[in-house]
Amino acid sequence: MNEKCEFPQLSSLQLKDGDVILRRGNSIFSELIARNFPASEGMSHCGFIFKIDGQYQVIHTISKSLSDIDGIRINTLEKFVLDAKQNRICIIRYHKKLNSDSMKERCLALLKQKIPFDNDFDLNDSSKLYCSELLRYVYQEQGEPDFFEMRKIVGVSVIDFSTFFNTELFIPVYKNY
Repeated sequence: MNEKCEFPQLSSLQLKDGDVILRRGNSIFSELIARNFPASEGMSHCGFIFKIDGQYQVIHTISKSLSDIDGIRINTLEKFVLDAKQNRICIIRYHKKLNSDSMKERCLALLKQKIPFDNDFDLNDSSKLYCSELLRYVYQEQGEPDFFEMRKIVGVSVIDFSTFFNTELFIPVYKNY
């Protein structure tokens, strides 16, 4: 992986608080997600980008089965990208301007609450959240309609990653895949 070549491109972008970053992970779980969502352009994980203390950070959530911390966490943008399989990342921006300060405050509050990862993928229970469920939850708290596409997998309705590639909802900012 050549992060020295990759990161100058990212740091030169005009990132905005509330941008969404998508990546392809290295785990078998990421592979299963990518295979079950063929219109997801191979992406399997997502989070919000916010500038915090002068540095771009990503707030996202991961299962303890894949990490030493369960649930919501914060990583530098660089760390988030380094954990991508073969630098496969995409940054997108929601088509409408939202209150990014409010979104950041809410994500930081969820981080402080140590919201666990939703291994049941239950969209009706916000006490636990999986990665795209976190984004859906924050968008809905901003008053946005539930615009996420759903897909049933083994009888459970989950958020379809193809939603992030709907150009009526999200504008591409950066693609590397």
